[in-house]
Amino acid sequence: MEKDDAQLIRRILAADDTAFTTLVEKYYRNVHALAWRKIGDFHHAEEITQDTFLQVYKKLSTLENPDQFAGWLYVIVDRLCIGWLRKQKPATQSLEDTQADIMGKLSYTRYVSEQHETEAVERHHEIVKNLLEKLPEHERTVVKLHYLDEMTAKEIGKLLNVPVKTVHSRLHRARKRLQTEGLPMTEEDRQILKQAAEELSLTIEKE
Repeated sequence: MEKDDAQLIRRILAADDTAFTTLVEKYYRNVHALAWRKIGDFHHAEEITQDTFLQVYKKLSTLENPDQFAGWLYVIVDRLCIGWLRKQKPATQSLEDTQADIMGKLSYTRYVSEQHETEAVERHHEIVKNLLEKLPEHERTVVKLHYLDEMTAKEIGKLLNVPVKTVHSRLHRARKRLQTEGLPMTEEDRQILKQAAEELSLTIEKE
C-alpha cells in the first residue's frame, strides 16, 4: 500500500489532479477520525481535515521519501490539532498572580512538593520525547499513535493503510530501540527511560 502512495505522489507531482483526488479519498475518513479523536469536536475535525489536505497539496513536493507519506500525513494532522487545542485554552493569569494565588492557598512545603512533582513529570515527558525523535520515522509514527494517542494496532493499520502485523512489528522494534538506546544521562534519567520502555512494552502486549 505504501508503494501505491508513492505511485500516486509521483503522478500528483506530474500535475495529475485525478491522482490527488484518489489520495484524498483514500485517507480522508481516517484523517477525520483521528482529528475527531484528538480534539473531540466532529465539525472542527472536518475543518482540520480539509486544512490537512490543503497543506498536503502545497507541501507534497517537499516530501523526500514518498513511501513515508502516511507518517508525514500524521505529523500534519497532529500539528493542526495541537494548534487548534491551544487556541481553545482560556487566557492564563500572569506568572506573578498565579504564584501569589498558589502561595495563598498552599503551605510552602506543599507548594515546593507539587513543584517538584511537576518538574519530574515534565522531565519524564521531555526524555520520552527526545527518545522518540531518535526512532526511524515509520517507527516513531506508530509509537506516537499507540503510546500517546492510545490507538490500537488495528486502528493504526487502518489509518496508515498498512497490515496490523506491520504495526506490531514496528512497535516491537521501537520498544527494543528504547530499551537499548545508549544516551548520556544521569541515573535518574536512566530510570525514567526504563520506565518509559516498560510502559511501552505493556501497552504493546495488551494488543
